[in-house]
Amino acid sequence: MKALTKINTILKSETIRNGSLFSLFSFINKGIGFFLLLILANFITPTEYGYLNLFSTVLMVMGYFTTMSSDGYLSVSYFRDGKDAVEQCISSALLTAAITSTLFVLILFFWGEFISSRLHLPIQVLYLAILIRILSVPSGMAMNYFRIQKKVLTYGILSCGNSLLFFCFAIFFVKWMQLSWQGYVLSQTSCNFIFGIWALCFFLHKKFICRPSIDFWKKMLLWGIPLIPHLATIFIKQGCDRYIINHFHGVEEVGLFSFALNLANIIVTIGMAFNASNSVNFFEILSNTKIDNIPKGIQVKNFQKNIFLIYLSASVIITIAGIVFTPIFLPKYENSIPYFAILAIFGFIRCQYFLFTNILFYYKKTKNLMYITFFSSISHLIMSLILTRYSLYYTCVIYCISELLIVLLVYKKSKDLLERNLQEDIINT
Repeated sequence: MKALTKINTILKSETIRNGSLFSLFSFINKGIGFFLLLILANFITPTEYGYLNLFSTVLMVMGYFTTMSSDGYLSVSYFRDGKDAVEQCISSALLTAAITSTLFVLILFFWGEFISSRLHLPIQVLYLAILIRILSVPSGMAMNYFRIQKKVLTYGILSCGNSLLFFCFAIFFVKWMQLSWQGYVLSQTSCNFIFGIWALCFFLHKKFICRPSIDFWKKMLLWGIPLIPHLATIFIKQGCDRYIINHFHGVEEVGLFSFALNLANIIVTIGMAFNASNSVNFFEILSNTKIDNIPKGIQVKNFQKNIFLIYLSASVIITIAGIVFTPIFLPKYENSIPYFAILAIFGFIRCQYFLFTNILFYYKKTKNLMYITFFSSISHLIMSLILTRYSLYYTCVIYCISELLIVLLVYKKSKDLLERNLQEDIINT
């Protein structure tokens, strides 16, 4: 009876409702992107698709440096410093983006031809990459603002609207204008321009743009810069592994492994979507001064247990569905199922990372997070270089081992942080 009551309480909770909506919007956005790539495959050759991926890599790397990864500080500062921190965060992020984008432009101005030849991309496209990145900052900050305000429907409408608009632009530029992969780039530029200008107008209307405090700006950069190596670990792992697999096993195995990893990433997507919602609730608990610290610690643990059950249930459902339906609807990828069965464990472990890392974000221990994720990714890369040649099963297991290592280290650090800070608050009071 107690178990049924517990399940009923969980299902009716705000976390489930908001997390489910975030998951739905995330799947819609990813579904639109996936469907778009299927359509555009008829109009873009494999070579042109290669250029598009090179461009995407440039965007990824530039994304690490445009705001120095400090734009995410809004989520933490909002609950630690109050609503006044919103304008400081937004203004500081925009200032950082303006400075770094200016540096990017100067670098291209003086060494553009050399960089263009090395990257095998036209210099005009590289300038568009800078424009896309700087315009993505205000729109990204606006979306984050709606998220922490728990305006889930507004967030969903805007994010899905962005995806649909991009879909329309891409069909127009690639198919009707026959601009190939560069039409895809123009679609990104156009869409980011519209939403970036809208976000700037929204900030001006809300009076969120001000002259940022130097002290706040420094604090924000010190929080964000250590995240750059942390974010780069995604490229170190999943990017490098594909080259290693191709070297030892061939392109077909790259496809099977990538398909299995994409299925596992459905679990990760659910974890990210729920974390977008539950991190807000989590920060609210930690910042609530009306709750005594001992009950606050209990509330945090109960919250983590509930989210753990959600992640476990989602992982089991996705794993069973992938194993059952892949041979029926996608028989060409049937051989990827054994890989997926292992990588699904990786997806579940990755969700636990989202659960515990919020404590490190809240207490501004991003440098610790950088050390943990960066060195574990280097370990992952070394193991992959040694073992992938023998079997892709080893590669799948490496994903689980390296992710488990990250989670265990993050869990230990987050547990120590939480206990120490709650104890200090008790002593101070």
